[in-house]
Amino acid sequence: MGQVDKVVIVVFDGLRPDMIAGRMPVLQAFLGDNLWFRNARSVFPSLTRVCTTSVSTGTWPGRHGIVNNQFHLNGDLGGPLVDTARIDDLVKLTDRAGAIVTSDSLGQRLVVAGRSMMAIHCGSAGSGMLVNHAVRENGQRTFSVHGADATLTPEIVPGILAECGPLPSHDVPKLDVVAYTGRVATEVALAQDQADVTLVWLPEPDTSFHFCGIHSEGADKAMRAADTVFGEILQTVADGPFTSRTAVLALSDHGQIATSAIVDLAGLLRADGFRAGGVPGDDTDILLTGGNMGEMRPITPDPELIADLGRWLMQRDEIGMVFADPETVEGALPCAAVHQTHARSAPLLYVMRSDQTLGPGGLPGIGVYTGGVPLGGGMHGGLNRFEMNTVLGIAVPGGRQRETEDAPASLIDVAPTVLDLLGSSFECEGRVLPIFAPEPEQAEVETLQARSGHFAQRLVRSKIAGRSYLIEGERAEPEAS
Repeated sequence: MGQVDKVVIVVFDGLRPDMIAGRMPVLQAFLGDNLWFRNARSVFPSLTRVCTTSVSTGTWPGRHGIVNNQFHLNGDLGGPLVDTARIDDLVKLTDRAGAIVTSDSLGQRLVVAGRSMMAIHCGSAGSGMLVNHAVRENGQRTFSVHGADATLTPEIVPGILAECGPLPSHDVPKLDVVAYTGRVATEVALAQDQADVTLVWLPEPDTSFHFCGIHSEGADKAMRAADTVFGEILQTVADGPFTSRTAVLALSDHGQIATSAIVDLAGLLRADGFRAGGVPGDDTDILLTGGNMGEMRPITPDPELIADLGRWLMQRDEIGMVFADPETVEGALPCAAVHQTHARSAPLLYVMRSDQTLGPGGLPGIGVYTGGVPLGGGMHGGLNRFEMNTVLGIAVPGGRQRETEDAPASLIDVAPTVLDLLGSSFECEGRVLPIFAPEPEQAEVETLQARSGHFAQRLVRSKIAGRSYLIEGERAEPEAS
């Protein structure tokens, strides 16, 4: 028998912990009254679908295989880009690569334990799939705010529409989407045949950070709306029949930083003689993706080309970090240092340069990127401290209250902790978090450094219980010669 009978997980996509106070009173009170992991961290890249899969599987991307929001597929580099926002692209991964996700999920382990799960997801259709990629085989339920065409369990959609009304508009800020999500959570998921695990994934403040700016009226409205829905969920749990046997987890998947300049990386590469592009073609030798991090994959394996690309990246002021085989690219940090060891992982990863400079509204964290959102909007994906630090608060009957925990934690710890609360175990890469007593082990902080010429970089990790958590990474000042 577990410590609880029900678990409710609420995810605030993109929320920075340092932006809660004064904007989200319900969440602020929840974190203050319960157990707050102040050193919680994302994964790399700190992108939503990568993060989603780490939450659902308890593993790093090097094991679960969703190595980027968009990636070219090793072994089929002449084929189309995998866009993980699209369900069709994910389904095709089964034929192209043998599987969508290469780790067991929380949903799958719940079935083994005789438990049920329902997810309410308001991000992309692909993200909604990745919270429980085997939902149909599991006999579980996932509702997408995009409707029947955006879920693997479309049969549940008509009943929800009948109960909660037509699907909401997707105007930004996504206030209608957030409010509708609250209705589905409180009027359906928590009120009718409640699953053992209910996951509610809110799209805000991520969307408003991207398109309105981190410090904006739109972002503030989005945070207030998400906070209101969280309060409604907490009240429904408190009024329900399982209140004394329910755990509530509140978390975010990543943070965001402001953007200061757009860099045409593909154009710069081509100007210097590299035939780089986003899609395969007769004039493209190197496939790349962008954002504030990205990957580079020579269509034909070529260590010398990778070495040349690595040197080129390190000569650019706009580049913050480079990951590759250090024996091939001098000055690179190994991809294994950020848990990018999957057969799908790119041989060369870059992170655009950022720092802790104060941005709009006096919020720290600003960097350059290759595009994807309006200039000045928020961005994530890299290893900046304010991208990596996440929200993680847990309320458990009989658990620690009004405490903070400084031991490192990450998205990979959510699934094993949930299963442990329900009385089951889960062999994965995450650990069961110290909910009932303080962490007895002292974490060891390590800094990995690499340099080549005038380029230097540093990656900070925190090691505990045999695991290495990613704290932050950045371009560093080279040592004086």
